[in-house]
Amino acid sequence: MTTLNEIAAVASRFRISPEDTWSLWAVIIAGTCAAIWLERTYRWAAKLSGPVLALIIAMILANLRIMPAEAPSYAFVGDYLVPLAIPLLLFRANLVKIARETGWMFLGFHLSTLGTIAGAALAVVLLGDRVPETSHVAGIMTGSYIGGAVNFFAVKESFNISENLTNPLLVADNVIMAGMFIALLFIVASSFFQRLFPHSRMDEENLAESGNLAAEHWRRKEISLLDIASALAVAMVVVAVAKYPSALMASVLPAGILADVLGNLFVHITFLSMVIATVFHRQIEAIHGAEEMGTYMLYVFLFQIGLPADLRAVLANAPILFLFCLIMAVTNLVVTLALGRLFRLDLRELALCVNATLGGAPSAAAMAVAKGWTRLVLPALLVGIWGYVIGTFLGVLVGRSIAEWLRS
Repeated sequence: MTTLNEIAAVASRFRISPEDTWSLWAVIIAGTCAAIWLERTYRWAAKLSGPVLALIIAMILANLRIMPAEAPSYAFVGDYLVPLAIPLLLFRANLVKIARETGWMFLGFHLSTLGTIAGAALAVVLLGDRVPETSHVAGIMTGSYIGGAVNFFAVKESFNISENLTNPLLVADNVIMAGMFIALLFIVASSFFQRLFPHSRMDEENLAESGNLAAEHWRRKEISLLDIASALAVAMVVVAVAKYPSALMASVLPAGILADVLGNLFVHITFLSMVIATVFHRQIEAIHGAEEMGTYMLYVFLFQIGLPADLRAVLANAPILFLFCLIMAVTNLVVTLALGRLFRLDLRELALCVNATLGGAPSAAAMAVAKGWTRLVLPALLVGIWGYVIGTFLGVLVGRSIAEWLRS
C-alpha cells in the first residue's frame, strides 16, 4: 500500500523553488480561484466555506512539499494585500447611515459585542495555559466574533503569531460559526423563545418574495475600469496616510496597552476608512466592486498563510481551539439573549446581531434574506459593517489587556 511518505516523495519531484516567483504566484492565484469556484459550485464545499478550502488546498500542497513553506515573495500578501483589503471592505461604513437605519438593532449588536468580549475572558479563565498564546488567540477571536474575516487577519497581523496556530484557529472559527447559525435558525423558530421575546408583525409578503430577494441581493454588479481605478486609489491613499498617525502614536506614547492599540496601523486604516466612507458617502457608494476586490485579497491571504503550516501541528492544536471558539460563541449568544430580553428587543433582530458578530455582514444579510425578513436585510448588513469598523480595535485591545492580566 502506498504510504503518505511515498506520496510526498513523488509529489516533491514537482517542488517549486522559493525563488521561482512566477510559478509560486501562479499556484497561489489558481488555488484561490479553485477554492472560490468550489464554494460556488458544490454544496459540500459551501458548507466548508471558501476560506477553509483555500487553507486546506494550501496546506496539502505545502505538506506534500510542492510549495515551499517560506519564500521571499510571500511577504507581499501580508505587507500590501491585507492593508489594502480593509478600506476596500469598508466602503459602505457610513456611520450616519448605520446609526439612522439600524434602529434598535444597533443596540442589540453592541450587546452581542459585549457577549463576545465576555466569552473571550471566560474562555481564557476556563482553558488557561492549555491554549497556546492564549491572549493572542483571545484577541484574534474577539476581532473575528465582532467583525469578521477582515478583523481576524488584521489582528493576526498585529500579533504576528504562527500559522500553525492561526490555521487550526480559522478552521475552528468557521466550524463553530456554522453550528451557531443552525442554532440561531432553531431559536427564532422555537415557540419557547418566541414567548420570551416581543415580536413585531411579520411581513405578509416575506416568504413569497424571499427567493427573488436573494437573487437580487447577490446579483452580479456592473463594474467599470473607472470603478477599479477609483477603488484602488482610495484604498492606497487610506493606507499611505494611516501610516503617519500610527507611527507617531507608537513613538510618542509610553509602552503599554494604549501605545499598542493607538499605534496599530490597522486601527488607523479602519478609522480613516470609516471617516472617508461617512464624509464622502455619495462618491464612495458610487464605486462598484470594492467589496469583491477586498474579499478576493483576503482569500489570497488565506491561501498564503496555509503554506507555512505543518499539518500535524494544525491537527494537534485544533481540538482545544474548537472548545475556545465554542465558549466564546455560546457566551455571545447567552449574553445577547439575556440582555436583549431585559431591553425588550426583537428576537429576530437579536439573532441577526449574533449572526453579524460571528459571521460578518454578508452572513447576517443572507440570514435575513433566507428567512424572508425583507425590512431587516439592510440593517443586518449595516450592523455587520459596523462590526468591521470596531472589531480590529477591540480585538487588539482585548488581546493586549489579557496579556497584561496574565502577566500580573
